[in-house]
Amino acid sequence: MALSPEERRRKLRAASEKRRHMEHEDEHHPQDSYYNEERQRAQRRLRAERRRRRQRRQRIMAIVAVIVGIALLCGIIFLVRGLLSGGKDKDAEVQQELVQDGGAGSQDGMTELPEESTEPETEDARLETMAEAERLAAMYDYDGAIELLGTLPEASTDQEIQALVAGYEETKAGLVRQDISTITHVFFHSLIVDPENALDKERWGTQADGYNSVMTTISEFEKMLDEFYEDGFVLVGLHDMAHIEKTADGQEIMVEGDIMLPEGKKAMVMSQDDVCYYEYMEGAGFADRIVIGEDGRPTCHYVDEEGNEHLGEYDLVPILDRFVDEHPDFSYKGAKACLAFTGYNGILGYRTDETYDPNSDMFDEEKEPNYNIEEDRETARQVAAALKEDGYELASHSWGHRDMSQRSLEDVKRDADRWEKNVNQELLGGTCDIILYPFGSDVGDWHPYTHENQKFDYLWDLGFRYFCGVDSSQYWVQVGTDYLRQGRRNLDGYMMWMDLSGQRDKLSDLFDDVGAIFDPARPTPVTQ
Repeated sequence: MALSPEERRRKLRAASEKRRHMEHEDEHHPQDSYYNEERQRAQRRLRAERRRRRQRRQRIMAIVAVIVGIALLCGIIFLVRGLLSGGKDKDAEVQQELVQDGGAGSQDGMTELPEESTEPETEDARLETMAEAERLAAMYDYDGAIELLGTLPEASTDQEIQALVAGYEETKAGLVRQDISTITHVFFHSLIVDPENALDKERWGTQADGYNSVMTTISEFEKMLDEFYEDGFVLVGLHDMAHIEKTADGQEIMVEGDIMLPEGKKAMVMSQDDVCYYEYMEGAGFADRIVIGEDGRPTCHYVDEEGNEHLGEYDLVPILDRFVDEHPDFSYKGAKACLAFTGYNGILGYRTDETYDPNSDMFDEEKEPNYNIEEDRETARQVAAALKEDGYELASHSWGHRDMSQRSLEDVKRDADRWEKNVNQELLGGTCDIILYPFGSDVGDWHPYTHENQKFDYLWDLGFRYFCGVDSSQYWVQVGTDYLRQGRRNLDGYMMWMDLSGQRDKLSDLFDDVGAIFDPARPTPVTQ
């Protein structure tokens, strides 16, 4: 039975109050061993040394600023003197000044500066290496952390380094291999920045109903990340779950990966569909493109209702990046999410498709021509490369967002060819091997794929090896001879409302109380 508005508000308030007063016990109990104690002491010393290093750098910069100021002042004085003297024998005068200031101890009248010590630089490099090793270990890459520490010259004699290595070895020995058949896969669409705008039915009509049904607000997404982290979930990639190996005779086989995590941790895949920032969404309270920020990492461009432009955390990518920065143990070896693109509006908010190119035979006269298409394509390439560098996997969502289960083989081929040409080859370097089916609609039933399935066979020939539909189940994974399939679950307004209203129970394994996540700005009931 659906809840009345007053009952729903009461439930939301009660859940919110409960969460505000919940206290979480710290279940971390360090083992009473020499290496763990020594490792903890080393980590404390490392943090203290980082603070001292920052302070030392600040002092050095201040001194350098003073020296530079004095040097500039002296230069100005010399210049003025030269001008006043009519420019006669300027070189001799400058040399005379240098001799007077430098003293008699130098051979050429110049003051000999003491040789700069390289010890602070060496110590800085050591601390930076140790800090990077700690981050690798936090992301469960213990081998990488140990290997990195081994590059330090003092690795075999430094007790701090040895303690860290021993701690990593001890933790690594207790890791548990994940059963990939029980890995859940959650996904989102573009996150709603401004719910009052996006969900305003008077303004957007049935489009607002669609946003309410299939989108997630930023507030909801951030609460979900907190829940995932508290429950011990760790992000992994599809390529971590399984990978292709070639046999001696050149055949490809899909091999399950060894995802090793501490006891109690659970692997999770995350993805986002339609990372294209479609034209129809402009002005509706969403980000409109991904750009590269001043720090070299991807971030989002957003225009508010007043027309003010902003850069920052306005969609999944920069929010997830910040969360992983703060909680590196939420990511397995740097894994983030899988981002899926269609092609018909371009990708990442850039109108890169040939249908926008006025010089192309495929130009669509119903679209506004993009006269800067080559520049936008290059920008999209750079952003895509930055996303991959940042830990994201990139995927196809078809070119025209086609329901492949309902389309003919020829339609599937034509659409796949357009995506391959306009997105994979043009913008992604031909490296994409993942397809997240539009509408979650697979090209086969639950039985294993065979190459007698012509749609699967054609997609496989284009290079796809990972195939994901939507079934909203807790988990569904199928490892075939030369492919991997996985079911996904949508964490959107409709799915949350169905659980909150008691009509389904699809999210209880993820969230203790969906009502504490559900954004009260949403109109209810949420319909599909």
